Amino acid sequence: MRKGLTMSRLLLLLAEVIAFALLAVVATSRFGMADAGRITVAYLVAYLVPRIVLERARDTSTTARVILFILTVVLMFVGLSNMVVWSRLDGYSLEMPNLAGDARGYYKWALSHYDGRVTCPHLAFPGFPLIMLNIFRVLGVHVVWPLAMNTMFTLTSVVLTGMTCRRLLAHRVSVSGVTLLYSGMFLMCLLCYYLMIGMAVLKEGSVYLSTALVGFALSSMATCDEERHHLWRDLLLFVIACLLLAIVRTTYLYFMLVGVLIMVLPHWRRDWGMALAMISIIAVAFFAGNYYASYSFERHAEIVGGGWNMQRFFPMDGPQRPYRYMIDYYYLYSPWHRLLLLPLTMSVQFVAPFPWLAAEEPTVANEICRITYGWYIVGGITLFYYLFLSWRRNENMGIWAWWPAAVYVVLAYVVAGSVNRYLLPVEPLFVPVCLFVLCRLHEGHWRKAFKVWSIFFVILLVVTLLVCLELERETFSRALHTQPLLDYLRTTFTR
Repeated sequence: MRKGLTMSRLLLLLAEVIAFALLAVVATSRFGMADAGRITVAYLVAYLVPRIVLERARDTSTTARVILFILTVVLMFVGLSNMVVWSRLDGYSLEMPNLAGDARGYYKWALSHYDGRVTCPHLAFPGFPLIMLNIFRVLGVHVVWPLAMNTMFTLTSVVLTGMTCRRLLAHRVSVSGVTLLYSGMFLMCLLCYYLMIGMAVLKEGSVYLSTALVGFALSSMATCDEERHHLWRDLLLFVIACLLLAIVRTTYLYFMLVGVLIMVLPHWRRDWGMALAMISIIAVAFFAGNYYASYSFERHAEIVGGGWNMQRFFPMDGPQRPYRYMIDYYYLYSPWHRLLLLPLTMSVQFVAPFPWLAAEEPTVANEICRITYGWYIVGGITLFYYLFLSWRRNENMGIWAWWPAAVYVVLAYVVAGSVNRYLLPVEPLFVPVCLFVLCRLHEGHWRKAFKVWSIFFVILLVVTLLVCLELERETFSRALHTQPLLDYLRTTFTR
């Protein structure tokens, strides 16, 4: 057994050396030796940190190591492909990449405060570009640093989710802790949109890590007394997560508070002390983070309450135009009206983004983003739990499952399910729920009901996607026919 284990370690080490050597060769051929050295070192660190976390995890295995390695290889070569796209046009480079959307704003903010070469944009939460700025001051300006950092955060979140699955389910199912750990990591690998957004030059990677740390810390409240070890370590991880979340996206601390309040309910006499400490940490982090953010408490209330500002902030144009026509002035509706629309908004939040490209450039990252079937699998299995198992006393997995469900509902209510990116940090919290169902099926329970549900769910999903595809085609067709007329009228009346 020891010889086999040693051989597997050696083979994995050989694969790691080959992968990073290949990365260095490809990067050198495209960017030169200096940039290739930075890229290789950056991604090596991005891999070693989650690798060390995995080595220290309980019930780690060769399978878990292989899953982490394969995922790292995919992400770092996608990152390399992104850097090629960002620097291929004249006037752009790895120091001044051709970023788009929020990523451009974050990068420009960091560059502006670094040497003033660009105009500083306004940002609601400057925490992520502030981290980027400090990295630039130490290592120099280069797009690979934030890209590799977010890759490291995303990979660590995958490992932490596997550890959370093992901790939550080890005493609830007959499957071994080893299997639970690598199965949770494998299910995370199915969430392609989650992975691609996490490694981008956005604050999502930081939010992922914070949410995964909080999830792992809170899972101690859902375990039996024999499994409740290292509570002080969990509290420290919770502090780190809340402080990071406070500077990158303060409003998500509300969801962490919801998690603490839900998790303390079953054993409040036992857990009230830890819950009180966590609530105090959230309060301190919230006030500290909100001091640097441009969002006021009035703005927080407006986000939940709706109004004209929200109606302007979420225009839902382009591919979402048919949905906008369906919900009309959603943010001006009464709370009861929006509650009645929850079945629709929750469904849209589940299905989006669609598994086809609309207006995005067909890059490798965008193509992988649209492989959303992994989320449909995880989400469909999770729905089976809520519909058939959650309300059965001897079949449910406890209070944990209601935390991500509550956050899901709140997000769908607040933004009408129109911004799926806001849900991404919460998706890993559904992985333990999905894995619990799979374990119960493996043990021989609920197989007939699950087969019926799977057939119904697949048919419903296919019909929904076909309808959405047809609506989107009609929308773009009308835009193509009306745009030439609009251009002609604009030219005529502006001569």
